Amino acid sequence: MTDIPFPRGVRDLMPNEALFRNTLLSDLEKVFQNFGFLSIDTPTFESLKVLKAKNAIGEDMKLIFEMKDEDVGLRYDHTISLARYVAMHGDLPMPFKRYFIGKSWRREEPQRLRYREFTQADVDIIGGSPAQADAEAIAVPCVFLEHINMDYKVAMNNRRFIDGLLKSAGVRQELFTDIMRIIDKLDKIGRDGVLDRLTKLGLGRDTVAKIDSMIGITGTNDAKLDFVERTIEDKEAVREMRQMMEILELYKLKGTFEIDFSLMRGLDYYTGVVMEIKVNDKDVGYSIGGGGRYDNLIGTLGGKKLPAVGISLGIDRILDVMKFSSSIDYTYARIFIINVKDSNYGYALQLANALRANEIATDINLANRNISNQLSYANSLHFKFAAIVGDEEQKQSKVKLRNLSDGSEQMLSLQELIDMLKA
Repeated sequence: MTDIPFPRGVRDLMPNEALFRNTLLSDLEKVFQNFGFLSIDTPTFESLKVLKAKNAIGEDMKLIFEMKDEDVGLRYDHTISLARYVAMHGDLPMPFKRYFIGKSWRREEPQRLRYREFTQADVDIIGGSPAQADAEAIAVPCVFLEHINMDYKVAMNNRRFIDGLLKSAGVRQELFTDIMRIIDKLDKIGRDGVLDRLTKLGLGRDTVAKIDSMIGITGTNDAKLDFVERTIEDKEAVREMRQMMEILELYKLKGTFEIDFSLMRGLDYYTGVVMEIKVNDKDVGYSIGGGGRYDNLIGTLGGKKLPAVGISLGIDRILDVMKFSSSIDYTYARIFIINVKDSNYGYALQLANALRANEIATDINLANRNISNQLSYANSLHFKFAAIVGDEEQKQSKVKLRNLSDGSEQMLSLQELIDMLKA
């Protein structure tokens, strides 16, 4: 058999995986809606002028999938599309809170949990008080992670802190972005790799040592904020961060929240708070979400200059942490109806229609096969119940309900069957 070509960096989902994923996304959407976030929809591709506007995503521009002979590319993330949307629709009520769950594409080298096609779930707040909006943007995904019983930790920093700290270290402003990009690679290249690249950037030994000491500061969050307040001129950034953390405490979240001066987030459009979410497990070394404040992006695309903050969850990585491939649920249907003879099919379909009318998902035999093969099929899809209908059941307007877990059977009327399944 000839091998069937399959693209790199993408994957198929089995029925059990897709069911698990869809259920997770449905629960996530309910959390977003419970916080009052609005739903919008944007195209899967955008103009390259939008995607590459003023180098908004920095060195990652090379990762954009560009369409041949078209001046468009597949969306890199959901933030650029939202910024374009807000810039084009100037009459939106402010603050404008939106959520979006969908796929994005990046033309990078595939590796474990780094796909070329992946699903992101975003919440963004345009406008509003920075401290309050930042706190809610962080709290919403945390509430969801607690809903699925995931132990998490959130690292936070502020680009304005880094600007001030680099300035205090005597670094020229034109090098700020390059330095942030290097520090952002700390998890990949390690501390020695960061120091080596900073040196190759032309920074002096004393300056590199100062940067190293700043990004490695330990202690409580209050102590770290006290250090920043003593060191930088932008006191307003420190005040907003303190206020945001005070508001976060009011949400009574269970996760761990830590200020980490080595956290940069690579995208160039971030202007303030940045955050990253990880699973609080030593065996899970990757982030499952992140985001930040991007107050200049909408203006960059031609709209009004509006404050904005957003955070994105990486659905593929969350599914991996939850070991979704091991899920045994294969079907949305609650019950499988088996007809003993061809002459019983009409009655079986009548029962299926009645159950579906009562919002009970129901599957029915569609093949010419005996009871044994029908039961085998139901077991292969991990049904818990099968309703068997033959001449006797049809005559009495009943069903023989079989529990496929233990093999027990009982005769039930349609209403009794409905009540049992709903219960």
